[in-house]
Order: sequence, then structure tokens, then C-alpha cells
Amino acid sequence: MRKTKYVTFCALMAALSVVILWLGSLLDIFDITAVIVTSFFVLIAREEMGYKSIAIYVVTALIALFIIPNKLVAIEYAIISIYPVFKPLIDKQQVIVKWLIRLVYDLAAALTIVLVMKIFTPDSPMYWDIIFACGFILIFFLYDILLFRFIMYYRFKLRNKLRIDKFFNQN
Repeated sequence: MRKTKYVTFCALMAALSVVILWLGSLLDIFDITAVIVTSFFVLIAREEMGYKSIAIYVVTALIALFIIPNKLVAIEYAIISIYPVFKPLIDKQQVIVKWLIRLVYDLAAALTIVLVMKIFTPDSPMYWDIIFACGFILIFFLYDILLFRFIMYYRFKLRNKLRIDKFFNQN
């Protein structure tokens, strides 16, 4: 019975993520916002299920690549939303190592997204790519702070209000 609850929870989180990504892809302005919101579902799953939450990430990424018309949103999700799964491991490191890992991940993600954008919009000028990469780096650092705040809010307030712990602990 316990596995059934995990599978149901994973399916619910993946379905919500795909719907939000699809809505975000309809309006190009909200694509990064949709990715950040859906990464919170991965974060909630990681809090409840541990590293089994990678299943939600993989399923959502694959479904998004096949269903969502704007493939850039699905690729952004694949690049950005893996971070909440490994954030606790990164936060356990020493301060210098933690910031170095974040910086390397951020630069690699920004470079990857800029290269993917070059594939979808090859005629865009180079200065737009540089501006986008700098904006993404800023967004990522704000995203990291937001993830930390959301983890604390979820652990101490939202988890009890949603009663997710009772869902998993019932026999």
C-alpha cells in the first residue's frame, strides 16, 4: 500500500508540473516562472520521499519534451529543476565549496540555455545572449535564496496545513 501512495504522489506532482509548464509555454514571458514553480513540486517530493523524487523530475522532463509545444521550456526545466534534488547535499558543504559548486552549476546552466536558445533563434544578436546569460545568473542566485526560504516554510508551516505527512504515514 505504501508504494501505491508514492506512485500516486509522484503522478500527481508530475501531472501538475506538466500542466504548469504547458501554461508557461503558451506565454513566453512566463516560461522561467513556470520552471521555478514546477521545481517547487520536485522540492516538495524530495522533502517527502528523499532522492526517489528524481522520478518526478525525469517523468516531467520526458513528458514535457514530448507534449509541450515550446521545447525551450522543457529544456529549461531539465536544466534548472534538478537543482532542488541535490540542494541539501550542496548546503552541507563548507561555505567556499558550496558557493563554488553553485557558481559552476549556474555558469554551466546559463551557457547551456544560451546555446539552446541559439539553436531556436539563430538570428538573435550576441549582446542579447550576453544580457540573457547575466540575467539568468542573477535569477539563479535569487532562485537559490527562494528555495531555501520555501524549504523552511514548507517544513514548519505548509507541510502541516497540507497534511502530507498523514497521507504517507497512514496504513
